[in-house]
Amino acid sequence: MSEHIDKLRATLEELQDELHEIETLDPQTREMLEEAKVELEHALHREETETLESHSLIDRLQTAGEDFSESHPGLSRVVGNLIDVLGQMGI
Repeated sequence: MSEHIDKLRATLEELQDELHEIETLDPQTREMLEEAKVELEHALHREETETLESHSLIDRLQTAGEDFSESHPGLSRVVGNLIDVLGQMGI
């Protein structure tokens, strides 16, 4: 599980980098991604990954990734990576 947690942390860092670079992201999507990032970071900090087992987080990330896949492909890739890592963790 430690390997997956390391991947998740690295992907969260990528997400943070992408969010800092993109200026044209609509405020609602940016807020949703920031909230998801914070939720994941808190769970990792407390080492309570079982609290992430809510499918609503995955659903929100998938919807967001679909919404900007053409306009922000880098961000879409990072969100896809987050979903993959969470799936590998059984979430």
